[in-house]
Amino acid sequence: MMSKARKVTMSSFPRKTNHDAPITLFIYATMNGYKGPILCEELGIDWNYVTVDFEKGEQKSPQYLSINPNGRIPALYDADHDIFIAESAAILEYIAAKYRHKNPALLPSPEDDLGRHWEIRQWMLFGATGLSPAMGNAMFFNRIAATKGEVNEYAIQRYTNESRRCLEVLDEQLKKSGGPFLLGPQLTIADINAFTYAGTHFWAKVSVEGLDNLNAWIKLLMEREAFKRGLDIPFARRVFFGPPFASEEEIAAEISRNAGQFTISGGSAAAEESKGK
Repeated sequence: MMSKARKVTMSSFPRKTNHDAPITLFIYATMNGYKGPILCEELGIDWNYVTVDFEKGEQKSPQYLSINPNGRIPALYDADHDIFIAESAAILEYIAAKYRHKNPALLPSPEDDLGRHWEIRQWMLFGATGLSPAMGNAMFFNRIAATKGEVNEYAIQRYTNESRRCLEVLDEQLKKSGGPFLLGPQLTIADINAFTYAGTHFWAKVSVEGLDNLNAWIKLLMEREAFKRGLDIPFARRVFFGPPFASEEEIAAEISRNAGQFTISGGSAAAEESKGK
């Protein structure tokens, strides 16, 4: 199946006009940025996307800040209702609810299955408040701060250990559910939400040794066609997933490139540079 994604620009994205593809995602090639594309590809819908270029600091531009004042990706625009939404977990829930008729198993309505609905949302919150911050900070202190010469051993140990603990929780949940997915035999948005961080444990320098259920789940999702397509939009960065998806040379180049996009304080290097001009 071919992707139905269409690239548009920040200044020309369809607003109240293109109802063949009412959803526009504002994304970059990051763990949070890949979640929406994966879900849209799973649903097989027509959708648009705008690449918010971190290397140009576009996430801090006045135009993007008018869309998401937090200056982070992703964001979503729905032309059917003329609304913007930010935060990756909220976006997954919104898209799954809007297109529930295409795949209700991704997020059943509370009227159809109250227990399942809240079980999925519980795991969405685990991803948003536990897994993602831990892994994101492990990535920051290992791959950005350390690369810039700021080695904070306390922070590295703290977030690496917490990331491992969260991955162990996922591993145990997969065992408990019987798999192959997080909540049993059917894929849900909780899988998508957790996958982009759990699957990039290499980039966070977090060991997954002995987590057999987790490793099998990551392999299954990496081989799933919709996930493959989603991980190519806006462009592929397989180095985040480590070998065998990238060579040592590609990994070394990405470490330098990725670190160069941010300041030690966590802001955009390009945005900070533009302030001084």
